Amino acid sequence: MKEVFVTHSINYLKRNNACSEKQEKIFKYTLESLYSFLTKTFVILCLSVFLHTFKVTLLTLILYSLLRGFTFGIHATKNIYCWIISLSVYILFPLIITYLDFPLIFMYISYVLGLIAILLWAPADTKARPLINAQKRKVNKLISMIIATIYIIFALFTNYYNFKEIITVTLLLNLICMCPITYYIFKLPYRNYRFYKKK
Repeated sequence: MKEVFVTHSINYLKRNNACSEKQEKIFKYTLESLYSFLTKTFVILCLSVFLHTFKVTLLTLILYSLLRGFTFGIHATKNIYCWIISLSVYILFPLIITYLDFPLIFMYISYVLGLIAILLWAPADTKARPLINAQKRKVNKLISMIIATIYIIFALFTNYYNFKEIITVTLLLNLICMCPITYYIFKLPYRNYRFYKKK
């Protein structure tokens, strides 16, 4: 189904002169990512309705996706792995948030670690998408810090306790995805823009 969607979309763009041969690879990657994101989101949200975690799941998805859009981070090497990880994370963590209370000290430590991780490692690229523009890396880091800080401020002053826990999970997941140790465990290259420059 994904191949059909991507192929038809690329052909449509070509027919309307919106996609050149040089741009085809970029468009294909973008369309594949979009298709995977939309299908996973749909399945996850449907499951969350049955598990009575829809509100927490939706908030987690939105907040994490927004932050990750600037911090980037590790990606699964195969689509099936991505499905397994996404379902595990977005089903398991909202259940934990809904039915368990995190200690306040644990959440506050997570907030601090989340900010430090962004300061040290954001944005973390992949081999498929090396972030070769130094200025863009600085901008992404700055925007990431601003977003995370806003999250934490809201978490500190909100009366909705689950929001504090959602921010905890969001920042910890983001930390894991950017951490060099995670890349090392999965035997994936880190800071790929350095290797790109050497070619």
